[in-house]
Amino acid sequence: MKFPTPKLNAYFKNIVPFKGVISVWGEFGVGKTTFALQTAINNAINGKKSLYLYTKPNFPAEKIEVLFKDSLDFLDKIKFVKPINFYDLTAIVFNLEFLILKNLDEKNEPLKLIVIDSLTDLYRLELNREKKEKNYNLNYHLNQVLATLSYISDSYNIEVLIINEKRQKRDLEQIIEIQSGGKVMKYWVSYDIKIERTDIINERKFVLTIHPEEKILFFTIKLTERGFE
Repeated sequence: MKFPTPKLNAYFKNIVPFKGVISVWGEFGVGKTTFALQTAINNAINGKKSLYLYTKPNFPAEKIEVLFKDSLDFLDKIKFVKPINFYDLTAIVFNLEFLILKNLDEKNEPLKLIVIDSLTDLYRLELNREKKEKNYNLNYHLNQVLATLSYISDSYNIEVLIINEKRQKRDLEQIIEIQSGGKVMKYWVSYDIKIERTDIINERKFVLTIHPEEKILFFTIKLTERGFE
């Protein structure tokens, strides 16, 4: 996986092939989708076919146009799919192995990267405090989605990048920031990359953590309309 940030690429350079699930998370507007799209572009330029599942209401056509301005020839390397709800997303993920095997049988170009932007947006829309049984079912499906993605990554040498949201949780007398999905995400994600704002408007802080909870890399990088630079 080739990221738009040199320090992440330098760290992961010796982890080839990388197997497992990487998540990128943070609050609204910090650049998570930009990061995911740039990663998909970089991998397309390197000849890797990607599947990009985009779950948010408004498809980022203008952002794609700006980021792909100098890379339009590689756009056909990325297949964009927009699930309509969380159960649609789970159905797509559960059928991925069939599609991968079909491509292999037909000797089509193999899939090398799966991006889900975002995994928990549609999941959170379905949650309801008054319907505990439904919430248990949703958590079960979220667990199965991540288990399937982890299996696909390990079995077929396909890299998986998940975009996720931030939520706050009370821990004793403190409010801490965690990924949406809680313990399910912590169990299945191998590495997580948190993107944070800084005091400088166009600067972002990156924190790379290898699970369980071992922070291994901190750095800042500029975010412009053309992406991370």
